Amino acid sequence: MRLIYAISKVISVIAVTLGVYSVFIIGFGILRLFKRPVDNWRNKSLRFWGKMAAKVLSIDVGVHGTPPEPPFFLVSNHLSYVDIIVLFSRLNTTFVAKSEVADWPVIGFIARTIGVVFIDRKRRSDIARVNEKISNTVTDNRGLTLFPEGTTSPGAKVLRFRAALLDYPARSELGAHYCAISYSTGDEDREEDRAYEIVSWWGVSELHTHIIRLAKERSIKATIAFGDSVVKESDRKVLALKLHRKVSEIFTPMCEPETTEFEPLKF
Repeated sequence: MRLIYAISKVISVIAVTLGVYSVFIIGFGILRLFKRPVDNWRNKSLRFWGKMAAKVLSIDVGVHGTPPEPPFFLVSNHLSYVDIIVLFSRLNTTFVAKSEVADWPVIGFIARTIGVVFIDRKRRSDIARVNEKISNTVTDNRGLTLFPEGTTSPGAKVLRFRAALLDYPARSELGAHYCAISYSTGDEDREEDRAYEIVSWWGVSELHTHIIRLAKERSIKATIAFGDSVVKESDRKVLALKLHRKVSEIFTPMCEPETTEFEPLKF
């Protein structure tokens, strides 16, 4: 029965995604036709999608601190594809994603049309292009969120931050906001919380297998802890170190390091 329950939730998320995107495209076309701004419409559509997708997947999103308002550059630790849903539900933002996502059926097309910034991590020469793209993406109506770990993890700790894509906040007066995401499950039948296995997506777990396992859960708690300051530093490598320390200070570990034999996913 739980498998049927999970499959029905996954189908519902797909239906919500396609439904919200269809309405978004119609509104986008009308606004373009009358030469009206589209950022607010995009923000409302994506926040609605994030809230609906979280609800369907039984994810209760809690917030500590104050989410930043555009324009902003935000860094976060990265645990799962669920992070995107959780952050969209609370922020007017877009994201930086690996270039392979742009080629995924349906999802890639949607991601391209909503303004996701793609990077080819196999080509160091692509870093300059993406940094320039980031500077043009942050506006008075929309911020940008980066996962500087460059991969997901079980959630034992915050992984080292890569500095390559921190050029914009390093040379901008905006600086960088930061937050930490963590998850827990509400299954009282378990002796310990297994959110690091159920919600975090890491190691060799196939995406479709992980989604079904996650959808079987009847209650997932997501917590976003936003930092209380903006970090400014003109040297992006020093900025990466400071941001890593700040995020680590407010991050709630989801497991002990020895609990997992961690093998990062290749992002």
